[in-house]
Amino acid sequence: MSLDERDYMRRRPPHFGEWLKGWTAFHVIFAVNVAVFFLQWGLHEAWVRDVLTGELIRPWGGISVEALTLGRFWTPLTFMFVHDGWWSFLGTMLLFWTAGRRVQVLFGSRSLVIIYLLAGVVGAAVQMAIFAYLLKSTSVILMGATASSLGVLLAYAVAMPEEEVPVFSVSLWTFLRFVLGGYALVGGLSLFGVLPSWVPRGAGDCFAHLGGGLAGWYFARSLGYGGVPAHLLHSSGSSLRRQPQMVSARRPRLPVVDVDLEAVRKENPRNDPLLNLMKDEIDPILDKINDHGMGSLTNDERRTLERASRRFVK
Repeated sequence: MSLDERDYMRRRPPHFGEWLKGWTAFHVIFAVNVAVFFLQWGLHEAWVRDVLTGELIRPWGGISVEALTLGRFWTPLTFMFVHDGWWSFLGTMLLFWTAGRRVQVLFGSRSLVIIYLLAGVVGAAVQMAIFAYLLKSTSVILMGATASSLGVLLAYAVAMPEEEVPVFSVSLWTFLRFVLGGYALVGGLSLFGVLPSWVPRGAGDCFAHLGGGLAGWYFARSLGYGGVPAHLLHSSGSSLRRQPQMVSARRPRLPVVDVDLEAVRKENPRNDPLLNLMKDEIDPILDKINDHGMGSLTNDERRTLERASRRFVK
């Protein structure tokens, strides 16, 4: 019997606990959305039902001004995991799947959770405030993770502005300008009461989507991506210094490029171009991170480090 055929040498699938340890914040958020959607739309549980007929009215967990006045204080958290239909769920999860993994690599798990929750809460607050004060409506129920997902997507766009949208082959910022402009147009039409009847019901939540995207954009800017917001900096002569708020902010994470140059030289004595890249471009960036932190990098330096990390991972 060969060594590989022995029972103790055979590869087995990891235990559930080991598999679960590999989960990140991205996996948890995505799984919660899928689980809640399956519970409500697959098993028809957790729905608001008609008192007399028992018919299903809407999924449970949405937020509104009336819900908050009735003491449903949990709805600011639950609404961003509840969806009002298949198309809303699929579109939102596609956005989160596209940007969530990248934001986690760049910012870290903690920042991903903060962006997701912050964008959802800010989006809901903007939506409810506009409807309550301008349209005098407090019963409109908001549900869905679109505001949160757009916040994550805007944060990623700030960090990596030159990325392209795979399907449309356009820059991410061009795509976002089109999407946000569409939301602004629909929002204006809804305020004046001229929104066409063929527009989907969820389009009325456009102010929440805009507010969530703005929250994600601002969070990424507060970490130093895309240029530090002016109110977090003060000028002293010709130099700019960080305020204490920036010092306490969590440093964004980028893929670590850890290469043993001596070992590579021994294996590649013919002046490998990757070594030149490390010495000429990457080493000074890594030294700058060690001396001044990730927030001190320019946009060009961030892109250089990202491109180098992809080359070494291949």
